[in-house]
Amino acid sequence: MAITLYSITIPVFLKHLNTLQKLLTKATKHAEESSNELTKEKLIGAKLIADMGDLVYQIQRVSDTAKGFAVRVAKIENVPLEDNEKTMEDLHARLAKTIEILEAVKEADVNAAEDAEVLFKTRAAELKFTGQSYTTEFALPNFYFHFVTAYALLRKEGVEVGKGDYLGRG
Repeated sequence: MAITLYSITIPVFLKHLNTLQKLLTKATKHAEESSNELTKEKLIGAKLIADMGDLVYQIQRVSDTAKGFAVRVAKIENVPLEDNEKTMEDLHARLAKTIEILEAVKEADVNAAEDAEVLFKTRAAELKFTGQSYTTEFALPNFYFHFVTAYALLRKEGVEVGKGDYLGRG
């Protein structure tokens, strides 16, 4: 099987979004069974350092990066997600909605955009990529940055997850 733009993105995003669902389930169970002060509320507000986003922010960015890829590259309709999650249940719902959106992406639409222009607007600039460069220079690195940060936050707070969980095998 040849590597395609689709094969290195949508299935990868879906696998890791489902992994995040499992990690959040373990985190919730850990908080409910914890004999210390750890609560679900403390978990979702956890940060690695003061100037970084909390767990909610990390999940939102993972979701936005995957959905944004589908919007910019596969040209699907942009379904707004409001960034108003406050509970573990809200985070699960956000991930489920993102999974639903990605499952509807057509492989041919992604693969056809490998050399197509992709515009990415930030507050400061409008960046131009091809489908391939957007994938390798922004979408995948950004997705993994926020994914691993969410994992690290759970580890920092004592949730019993390991490398197998991170890799989706736990």
